[in-house]
Amino acid sequence: MLGGPPSRLRLAFERGGEMGARMAALDWSGSPAGDPAAWPEELVGAVVTMLASRAQMMICWGPRYATLYNDAYLMTLGDKHPGSLGRPAAEVWPESWDVRRRLLDGVIASDRAFYAPDHPFLSERYGFPEMTYSDISYDPIRDHRGEPCGVLCVVTDTTRRVLGERRSRTLGALSRRLAGAPDQRTLAAEAVTALTGNPDDVPFAALRLDEPEPHPAIRAVIDSGLPGRVPLAEVTDPPPSAAGDALVLPVAGGALVLGRSRFLALDDEYRDFFDAAAAQIAGALRDRSGRAPLTDDTAVLREHVSRLRGLVDVAAALNAVPTTAEVLDVAARYVLAMTSAGRVVVTAPDARAEQDGGAAPAAEPDVVLPLPDAAGPPLGELRVWDGAGGPAEPAVLIQLARLIGLRLANARLYETEHRIASTLQHSLLPQSLPRVPGAIVASRYVPGSSEARVGGDWYDVIAAPDGELFLVIGDVVGKGVQAAAGMGQLRNALRAYVLEGFDCGAALTRLNRLVDTLGRRQFATVICVAFDPRTRRLRFSSAGHPSPIVVSGGKTGDFLYVAAMGPPIGALGSVTYPTREHQLTPGSRLLLYTDGLVEDRHQGIDSGLADLTVDAAQPTEHVEDLLDVLLGKASQHARRDDIALIALEATEHREFVLRLPAEPDRLTVLRRRLEDFLAAHAVPENDAFDLVVAVSEAAANAIEHPLDPAEPVIVVEASLTGDAVLVTIRDTGRWRPATEPGFRGRGLALIGALTELSVHRSPEGTAVTLRRPLSPA
Repeated sequence: MLGGPPSRLRLAFERGGEMGARMAALDWSGSPAGDPAAWPEELVGAVVTMLASRAQMMICWGPRYATLYNDAYLMTLGDKHPGSLGRPAAEVWPESWDVRRRLLDGVIASDRAFYAPDHPFLSERYGFPEMTYSDISYDPIRDHRGEPCGVLCVVTDTTRRVLGERRSRTLGALSRRLAGAPDQRTLAAEAVTALTGNPDDVPFAALRLDEPEPHPAIRAVIDSGLPGRVPLAEVTDPPPSAAGDALVLPVAGGALVLGRSRFLALDDEYRDFFDAAAAQIAGALRDRSGRAPLTDDTAVLREHVSRLRGLVDVAAALNAVPTTAEVLDVAARYVLAMTSAGRVVVTAPDARAEQDGGAAPAAEPDVVLPLPDAAGPPLGELRVWDGAGGPAEPAVLIQLARLIGLRLANARLYETEHRIASTLQHSLLPQSLPRVPGAIVASRYVPGSSEARVGGDWYDVIAAPDGELFLVIGDVVGKGVQAAAGMGQLRNALRAYVLEGFDCGAALTRLNRLVDTLGRRQFATVICVAFDPRTRRLRFSSAGHPSPIVVSGGKTGDFLYVAAMGPPIGALGSVTYPTREHQLTPGSRLLLYTDGLVEDRHQGIDSGLADLTVDAAQPTEHVEDLLDVLLGKASQHARRDDIALIALEATEHREFVLRLPAEPDRLTVLRRRLEDFLAAHAVPENDAFDLVVAVSEAAANAIEHPLDPAEPVIVVEASLTGDAVLVTIRDTGRWRPATEPGFRGRGLALIGALTELSVHRSPEGTAVTLRRPLSPA
């Protein structure tokens, strides 16, 4: 390395696993990326993010797209690693450079992100050209001038899922065609048509039955009943996409010849697909053979078909659940049911599921099988104890282990996507809320249930330069990384419009226009509310979002609007959203929410909204408490969607007045409300801390010492006067003299040390006034 990298980049190298270590050790003089000591801040930030992530990420930087990548991306590179680090992308991906260059150039030229699910790429990563599929998001990396100068590529390899779904469709089509075939000749033609309808997996198919002089390799398979291979050129003129040899599988006295793709590895899943096709055809041929007696061959075949149906049931059940823990639980139950085992235990890193069939507690398992993953080491283990009926058939257990391994790999992909989306979503939510005089604001975000993919719910609270407070809450239609990324685009764009000075309706109008130009359909409901804490005026506009609820005077809440103000963002190309007004009173509250709060499987949304108007009016000491109450109720019901909440309480702009029962347990309320007031007025942290301590002590005295109070309450008033904060604590009784037994005068010395203290006694009660000069800025 030519020079020392900046400290944050050096730390990222140290903590960045294998690729961090390789980047630290690489001689960058031959790379177009240049010396890391001279990397611009934008590239440094992207590399720091990439190395810290467990998602598959690659950076293509500069005019020649110098390639940088993290540990998770190694599976995408295969044998291209480690020589790809720092090299131009054209050297890394020569076999698919035309496709990749168009994507990268498009992102740079348009300065817009590109997203595509299951995008095909030809990749020569294991010694042969392999067709792979990935969910890709190519995002521009901009320099200090805002110009795109690199691309961050976030990738989720979906090859196994795409191939599995494609092959399942082919087997389904094969089953339907075979069921309608009236005779053997038609059946053979229908089988070939169904299989070659998927040329990406089956570039050639032939069913050879009753041939007088078959090819010697085919004759050997027919005679032995064992699979074999034959050079494809000796059977047919090979299609360009076919590998050099074909598989020959025995089927009911004949042979099924299947060409395989030269762009796919002949792994276990590929072989299982071919075996399943041959089993379907063999079963259909035997059913049409006209043999009435149940021969031994037929009994074996029916047992085989029954086993296949059992495996199909297991596969369907596994595909119905998304997470590792759920896959293990379903797998254990189905393996026990299918094999009548004494016990079944399925394990993966940090997860385990067990089903007991009566085996002795201390017994060791009779069979231990790995749960295979074609892309790497095993994902876990399947342990099976023999049951009362004897050991399970090894072939069945091997097939079950393969199915479980495949589904575990998919679950891991799902959880990776879920983690990426969740991280992206949380990183875009506000880390803290602005505090301004005249308003108290609280917020919550709660993700949906474990089986739900991350959604696009978000909220934002923006302090505008003119002192207004903007509250935004929205819900992007969809789930997963794409919804979370869409949420980020909308949130940032709307924040920019607000800070540019546009009112709520104009900001939503521009947001809708922006979505219409992004090139992909995207829908979102959004509500934007502007609150002026000096006048307590609300200005608001909505794009199809549920109405906020206003609560005042302890009455049931009212909806801020009844009729929809405009369609969701992205629903129509040209919409002008209006801005309307409403006046809040001191002490009134405003609640914004997403529909996850009110949607319930057991009641309609109208009923949920009606209940919410009552729940929002519950008396709570603080808006934080209100949100906790609402979420506590929501947690009692089954729900899948995310929940985002914002609550605002309108307070006096310049003064603080709080009337409390003279009870010690109410001092917590006083401290919270006073902290809000002082923070909103930017009182320095040290001064605010001392004031809260002093006022708490004075309030405790006002609760404890008065004799025969006219009213069991205390009143606390605070205001800012020039360069000081003035706080008065009043009670309605008289204090016993300091000379009387039992008088402790608790805290007066502490209060006097922290503030300028004065005490005024009168027949109406006692007033303790504290003055705290503020530290210079």
